[in-house]
Amino acid sequence: MHYEAHKDDIMIDIWFEAIVSTPIWAKINNYYIDNLELENENIKRYNKRLDEIYDTIEENSDTKCFENEFSQYHKYGQELNTFYLTEIANLLKRYSSVLEGNFELLEANTQLLIAANKKETDALRIEKGTYTIEFQLFSKDDYDMYIEFDSLEDAKRYISEDDTIKVYRILDCHMNPIN
Repeated sequence: MHYEAHKDDIMIDIWFEAIVSTPIWAKINNYYIDNLELENENIKRYNKRLDEIYDTIEENSDTKCFENEFSQYHKYGQELNTFYLTEIANLLKRYSSVLEGNFELLEANTQLLIAANKKETDALRIEKGTYTIEFQLFSKDDYDMYIEFDSLEDAKRYISEDDTIKVYRILDCHMNPIN
């Protein structure tokens, strides 16, 4: 389900699925509303519980535990999503200036999250020794797709077996091109 509310240049956009394992996406002018408070305990609790539910589904995927995810939504998801939406409403009350177009805090917090995510992703890629193939699929000017591999041999094999990839480069775990 998708809900939008507009006023002048402000848009609140909420997406959600009535299944137990899918989060709600709540944005204001394309910024996630929960980024207003990066250390919000209720948002952390929501995300932790959502992860626990998802892990339960993954662990029991071969059983009938979550056969009908829609009915499970009423058992697990509805209360959790109500909890989340209530906290989103509370954030908008506490930071009501965003409803008037003041997005400085959201912009700054979003940039902090992007930087932290990049740092974590880079560290994990280096730790695992991941190789990356960047290639052109749709663009003629830039690499617009990538695939990651555990070994250089696997990356080279993939290139040799996929004749649709014409322009590419292979990068080491530090994102340096390999000749």
